[in-house]
Amino acid sequence: MTRPKFSIGVDLGTSNSVLAYSSLSGERHSEVLAIPQWDTPATMVDAVTIPSFLYLPEEAIAALMRARDFGSGAWAVGRLAKRKASETPGRVVQSAKSWLCHHAADRTAPFLPWRSETVAEQDKISPVAASALILAHLRAAWNDRFAEQGAGFVFNAQNITITVPASFDAAAQRLTLLAAQQAGFPDSVRLLEEPQAAFYAWLERKGGADPWSALPDPGLAPRHILVIDIGGGTSDFSLFELRRRAGRSEPDITRVAVSDHILLGGDNIDLAIAHLAETRLATTEAGLSAAQWDHLIAQCRSLKERALGDREGSPEETLTVSIPGRGSSVLASTLSAIITRAELEDMILTGFFPECKLTDRPRRLSGAVREWGLPYASDSAMTRHLAAFLRGRPAVDAVLFNGGSLLAPRLRERLCAQIAAWQEGRPPLTLENAELDLAVARGAAYSGRLFWQGERRIEAGAARAVFVEAHGTAHGDDKASRRPLICILPHGAPAGEEFELSDLDLYLRVNTPVRFQLFTSTRHDETKAGDVIGLTADEFYALPPLETVATSARGVSAIPVALNAKINELGLLALSCRSLAADVPGSWPLEFNLRPHERDVAAAAAPEAEAPAGLGIPPEALAEAKQRIAAAFAKPLGKRDKLTASRLIESLEKVLGRSKGDWSATLIRNLWASLAANHNARAVSIEHEETWLILAGFLLRPGFGLAMDEHRIDELWAICREGLRFPGKRTKLQEYVLWRRVAGGLTQERQEALLAAERQKILLQKNAPPELIRMVGAFERIGQELKRELIERFIDAVAELAAEKKHCAPYLSALGFLLSRTPFYTGPENIAPPALVEKAYEALRRFDWKDPEFVEAQTLFLRAARAVDDRRLDPPNALRSQIADKLEKCGVPPVRTGRIRSVEPVQRAERLSFYGEAVPPGLILSGFENMISDRTGCPHS
Repeated sequence: MTRPKFSIGVDLGTSNSVLAYSSLSGERHSEVLAIPQWDTPATMVDAVTIPSFLYLPEEAIAALMRARDFGSGAWAVGRLAKRKASETPGRVVQSAKSWLCHHAADRTAPFLPWRSETVAEQDKISPVAASALILAHLRAAWNDRFAEQGAGFVFNAQNITITVPASFDAAAQRLTLLAAQQAGFPDSVRLLEEPQAAFYAWLERKGGADPWSALPDPGLAPRHILVIDIGGGTSDFSLFELRRRAGRSEPDITRVAVSDHILLGGDNIDLAIAHLAETRLATTEAGLSAAQWDHLIAQCRSLKERALGDREGSPEETLTVSIPGRGSSVLASTLSAIITRAELEDMILTGFFPECKLTDRPRRLSGAVREWGLPYASDSAMTRHLAAFLRGRPAVDAVLFNGGSLLAPRLRERLCAQIAAWQEGRPPLTLENAELDLAVARGAAYSGRLFWQGERRIEAGAARAVFVEAHGTAHGDDKASRRPLICILPHGAPAGEEFELSDLDLYLRVNTPVRFQLFTSTRHDETKAGDVIGLTADEFYALPPLETVATSARGVSAIPVALNAKINELGLLALSCRSLAADVPGSWPLEFNLRPHERDVAAAAAPEAEAPAGLGIPPEALAEAKQRIAAAFAKPLGKRDKLTASRLIESLEKVLGRSKGDWSATLIRNLWASLAANHNARAVSIEHEETWLILAGFLLRPGFGLAMDEHRIDELWAICREGLRFPGKRTKLQEYVLWRRVAGGLTQERQEALLAAERQKILLQKNAPPELIRMVGAFERIGQELKRELIERFIDAVAELAAEKKHCAPYLSALGFLLSRTPFYTGPENIAPPALVEKAYEALRRFDWKDPEFVEAQTLFLRAARAVDDRRLDPPNALRSQIADKLEKCGVPPVRTGRIRSVEPVQRAERLSFYGEAVPPGLILSGFENMISDRTGCPHS
C-alpha cells in the first residue's frame, strides 16, 4: 500500500464545503485547496469554499458545460448552483446534509430537489446521493491538481478525514460514510466532530505553543474552553477541559461534553427573514406559491449576508427583496418588499440571540412527530439552547467561535455577553479564529496528521453515554422506571476500548424477532458501563432501533449473554451479544436500521411489560397451532367441515387460549412460517386458496415493523407471482385485500407492478371492484406521475358516480390515502402535490358530505387538507379554511378540523392502530425466576 503524502480534511457543510490538506512529511501549516467551480454557465473560477448547492442545468446550459466535469455528472456544484437557487429554485438541491439526519424520510430515496415540479421524478436524487456528488466534486478537484504528479498523489492514496456535527447520531454518521463510499472515497475514511476540528485548527495556529498560556489567569486549576459552532444547518456546542499534569510540559485536553442535536442555523434565519418579507409583499389571498417561496428564501439569504457582513451600514438603510409574481409579465408581476437594516438586525438578535437566564429551557414539542420538511428545532433562540447545554457544567474560561453564521461580530459579542451574565459578570476570553468558514477543514487535516504520526492532542471518546433498553423493572415502581436502560457505553469511552457486561443476569431472546432500542444522553456523564437506570423522556434521545433475529439450534427461547460494546476508530458504535451458556455457544453482532421512518412509531409504542419471547403462549400451544394450520391445508375437507378462514381462526383461538385481537405481532409472524410452508395446498380447492390468501394478509399485516418482515414479504411475493391456482372473482378479490393489508412491505417497483397488471380495470372500468380501488389507495410508494394519474381518475370517478347516486365510497377512501399529508409508512418524499387536493375539493364540494354514501369524504379531506408546516405540501390557507368550514357544517368537531386550520404535530397515538405492536425488547433483565427452564437455566415462554 502506498504511504500517504497528505492528510486531507473535508468539511462537508450544509451551506459551504471546504477541503484542506497538510503534508505528512513537513511541518508546514495546513493549506486550503482552491476548488474549481462554475460561476456562470460559461466561466469557471477557483475558490477556497464551494457552496453545497447542486444545480441540474437545462439542456441548453448543460451543453455549454459538458467540456469539463468534476465528478458531479449532470449536476453542477458550487457558485452557479447557489445563484440558481434564487433564479430557478426548482432545479437546485440545498441542505442535503440536514436531510441526512432527518429520520422521518428515507434518506436513500430520490426526492431532491424537495417537492420540485421542475425536475422530473427520474432525475431527482437522494440526500445521500447529493452529499456524494459534493464529495465527488472535491475528490475530482484534488486529482485535477495533484494526480499527474504520480500514484502517490491521487486522492484515494491520502489519509482522509470528514467532519460531521458532534450531534450527528450513529445513523447519520453511517450515511455520511455511505455518501463517501458512493463518491469513490477509500474505506479508511475517518469521521471527526466539527467543534473538535475547529479546536484542532486553533491548536495548529498556536504553532506548537503551550495553549495554557493563552488562557486567562493560568494557574493550576482546570480551564474550560467552549466551542460554539453555528453553521448553515446545525448548531453545535462542545466543552473542552485543559488540565495541568505534574511533569508534563503541555496540558491534557479532553472534550468533556457535546450538545444534543440542534437543527438550527443560518437557514433558519433565512426562513425568518422570508416570513417577515412575505407580510410586505402584495400577495393574493392564496399567498406565495412554493416556487415563489423558494425565490424569496434565496433573496433573503443574500440580504442576511449583506446586512451581517457590513458592520458600517446605517440602521436606516433600506434593503429590498424582489421575486417573480404569478403573471406572465415580468415587470408587472414582480413583487417587492423593503426592510430596514435596523429591523433586520433586531429580528435576528431578538429572535435568535435573545437575552435569557441560565435556567431557561428551549421550547420543545412533546410526544409528537413534526411533519414533514426538515425537522428544525422548535425554539429558534440559540441562547436558550446554549443555556440548556451549559447548565450544571463548569464555568467557561474561553470561547472559540466557528461557523459561517457567526461571521458577524455583533452575534459573537451578544453570545459572550450572555455567557458573562450567566457567570456573575465574568466574561470569557474570545480565542482568535480569523477563518470561521475554513477552520473545520484545516483542523480536520491537522488532526489527521497528528493521528498518522501517532499523536493525540485531544482525548474525546464517546460524546454521549449510550444505553440499551431491556425487558424488566428498574429501581422503584414509578412509571418511568418500568423501562430500564442499561449503560453499555459510558460518556468519554475512548475509541477502540471494549466494554463487556457479563454480570448483569441478562438474557437474549433467540429464534424470534426482537428489537434493541438504543438511547443516548449528554446528561449522564458519571454513569458507568453496566449501570441500570429508568428511562426519562427529557434526558434521552432515541436512536434508530437495531432489529434482528438471533438464531440458535438449541430448543431454547432465551440465552444468558454478555454485552460487548465499543466505539471503533471511525467513531461508530459496534454492539454484540455473546452467549454465556456453555452448551449454547454463539455471538450475535447487531446492525443499525438506517430506514427508521418505517419503524419509529412502532418502536415508540413498545409495551412496557410483555412476556419473554414476545409470545405469551406456551410452546406446546404454539406448536399445536402450527400443526393445526398444516392439517387444515393438508387435504380436501368434507362439506360439513368446509375450510374457511373464519373457522380456521376460531380453531386457532381455542388452541392458543386467546382471541385473535389479543394475538401479538410476534405471534402472528410465528404462525406465518407454517402458512408459508403449506402454500402449495392452495391447489387443493378454491376454498383452500381463498382461506390461504385471507390468512396470509392477516398474519403479515401491515407488511413491515418487525425484524425479518422484508424476508417474509419476499416469500409472499415469490408465492403469489406463481399465479392463482383457481383464477376467478373470489380469489382475485382476496388477492386485492391481501396486497392492501401488506402494502407497507411492498417496494415501489412491486406496487407499480401490481398496478400495471390491473391498469385497464382501474382507469377504464366504471365498475372496477371496490377491493381493487381500496388496494390502490394503500400504495403510498408509487411514483408521483402514476399517483397523479390515479388521483385524477378517481376524482372523476367519484364525481360521475355521485352524480348518478351510485356507490363511490371505495374511491373516496382511496383518495383519502393517496392525498394524505401524513402517510402511514412512507416519508414526505411520497406526498402528492397540494394542487391535487384543490382539484379534489373543487370537484366534490357540491356534494352533501353528510350523505351516508358520501361520508368518506370527511375522512378524505381531514387527511388531504391537514396542515404540516411546509408550503410545498400544505394546500393554500384559504382552501384549508373552506374545507374546515364545510367539515364543521357536516358535524365534524373543531378539535379535528383544527389540524386543518393550523399546524398540530402528528401524535404517535394517531398511527398506532395501523402499525400494530412493536417488536419486543431483545434483552431480559434478571428477576423473572418463574420463567427459568430446568434444562438450560434460561427463561422460556
